[in-house]
Amino acid sequence: LKTVEDIMLTGNKIPFVNENIKMKNAFKILSEKKLGILIVRNKLKKVTGIITDGQVRRFSQKNTDFQMLPVKNIMTKKPLAIDKDELAAKALSIMNNNKITSLIVINKKNPLVAIGVVHVHNILQANIA
Repeated sequence: LKTVEDIMLTGNKIPFVNENIKMKNAFKILSEKKLGILIVRNKLKKVTGIITDGQVRRFSQKNTDFQMLPVKNIMTKKPLAIDKDELAAKALSIMNNNKITSLIVINKKNPLVAIGVVHVHNILQANIA
C-alpha cells in the first residue's frame, strides 16, 4: 500500500508563490508548473492559501484589473492538506469528496509547512483506485 509520500511531487515541482506577489507573476508560475494550482506562502514559508486555475479564470472574468492584485486577495485560505504518512487511497477519497484535483502534503509535526503536493494524476499513475 502506497503512502502519499511515495507518490507526491517535491522540490522545484511544487508550485509555491509568495502571498504578496502580483497575480500577473503568479499566473506565469501557474502555467509553468502545469498542476492547475499554486500553493501560497508567507515570508516565513508557512502555507496561507491556495489558488486554482479555475479561481483565476472566474476572477478574471469579473475583474479586469486582477493581474495587479496580490495573490492573497484571491487565494482560498485554509486549503485542504494531507499528512505524508496517509495512504494514497485516502488522498484520492478526499479529492473525490471535495471535487478537487490536488492536495497539499504536510508532515503532521509541522502542519503549516508544505513538503509536497499530490495530484490525482500521481495517484492514477501509481494504479491506486
